[in-house]
Amino acid sequence: MASSLTFAQVEQLFSTLGVKNFGAALPEGRIHWTNEEGAVVAHARCQAVLSYAAANGSIMWCSAMEHFEKAGVPCLPAPDDAPAYEEDIDEDTALELATQTAQLTGAQFLYAAPSGGGSKLFLAIRDFHPGAPEEDASTVARRVAAAKAWATARLQNLATMIGEGRTDEAARLLGSFDGELRQQAEFVVNGTPLAGRLSGLSGQAAVWSEQVADQPERVAYEISIAARAFDDEGEA
Repeated sequence: MASSLTFAQVEQLFSTLGVKNFGAALPEGRIHWTNEEGAVVAHARCQAVLSYAAANGSIMWCSAMEHFEKAGVPCLPAPDDAPAYEEDIDEDTALELATQTAQLTGAQFLYAAPSGGGSKLFLAIRDFHPGAPEEDASTVARRVAAAKAWATARLQNLATMIGEGRTDEAARLLGSFDGELRQQAEFVVNGTPLAGRLSGLSGQAAVWSEQVADQPERVAYEISIAARAFDDEGEA
């Protein structure tokens, strides 16, 4: 496939394939797209580039995100002169920065993965293939382990953030975490016992996002307990 597809070309490709949604196993650097019936119609490798938060018009380079580093998410390095975090950035500027970074590394195209509330996670896409990848039991086990590691790292990072008094930031991230958990449950570990747990945690994340400003100590404690539950057990 030719490199550096434009957004218009990607939109046409996805329309042809009948793409309606996506799922990503970020720690494994994998992403897939599904049609209206939920069947996988394409898959690829991915690297996280840039996160755009619509709530306050801010961007953060994924290579600077601690929870991505802990989970082993493959990320493209930020430009040498770029600050890790910036505010007062509009979505078009965030898109341009992410596109330039992806193109410089030879990515096939940039995908703007919605993460809730108008926010986006920009991903550099490689090795794009139509159709579904073949999977065996060991592949499913790796996906479950990766999803658990990702959820644990996110929870630990949120508990630390709240302990440091960064409750506004934690509330925004919990809102995004809600949607990310649902995507993991539905598309990454669907059909496993972990899917139900992640779906339940998704609902709890939405509740925590509303409570953290008024009850930070309790929310941080509950998040820490949830993180330990993932971290202390074997595979789900």
